[in-house]
Amino acid sequence: MRINYLSTLKLSIGLCLCSCSSDLPLDVVIEQPEEINYKKQGEDFLAENKKKTGITTTASGLQYEVLNKTEGPKPTPTTKVQVHYHGTTPDGDVFDSSVDRNQPAEFGLNQVIKGWTEGLQLMSEGSKYKFYIPQELAYGANPNGDIIKPFMPLVFEVELLAILDDPESNANVPTTSLKFDKLTHDFGAVKEETDNKTVFRVTNTGKFPLIIDDVKASCGCTTPSKPTKPIAPGKSDKIEVVFHPNEGQLNKQSKTVRVTANTKPKETVLKISAFVEKKQD
Repeated sequence: MRINYLSTLKLSIGLCLCSCSSDLPLDVVIEQPEEINYKKQGEDFLAENKKKTGITTTASGLQYEVLNKTEGPKPTPTTKVQVHYHGTTPDGDVFDSSVDRNQPAEFGLNQVIKGWTEGLQLMSEGSKYKFYIPQELAYGANPNGDIIKPFMPLVFEVELLAILDDPESNANVPTTSLKFDKLTHDFGAVKEETDNKTVFRVTNTGKFPLIIDDVKASCGCTTPSKPTKPIAPGKSDKIEVVFHPNEGQLNKQSKTVRVTANTKPKETVLKISAFVEKKQD
């Protein structure tokens, strides 16, 4: 028996058309979701935000608001810093937060987005700013994760906790002056292998913040500690020195502690002495 394949094909197509056409009226138009223009949304957000009281806009377009201002040295473009931050979209969706994790972040200013590199150089230790970062100073056309869309500006609250070691960071810091309550200390008679601690109080007698760059002892048996933050004019802090004579280190001992700061001269020498006696068994 011959099968009329053409007729069968026509019948199948007809059934398909009838089946499809019976689901929706012919005059119904299926609307496609409108594509969101994140770039225009961001530009509109920043244009309105710029008008608010307390907002400053830099030449690059970075906007910032000062939440807490302090005085002191500021980072350079290569400085390593420690910060707490809370990052959101303009709508307030959180995409990253060291505050929520309760874990500060440390990084070099040349390792982050341009908005951070510029913004953090405005801050001193203890300052807290709110940054509104245009997309060209953030991720631009490249989305980042599920929340940050292409061309989206970012909002960050940033607190600068510490300026970490960086030779360049203090290169142009203004000089100030200091004084110690004493420059020498004699422990008198001490026992070997026994900790002996003294404190040298240092006062900033100048007009600019005093930065103790380094405190270095002449002997490993002498352990000094230095202030971790700049000392404001007229304020004082302490340098603790622990002398721990080694076994067999008997009789008269004299040690030095060299303090380097943004002063002229840069170095101040502290001296300690002791008469070490043998520890009794």
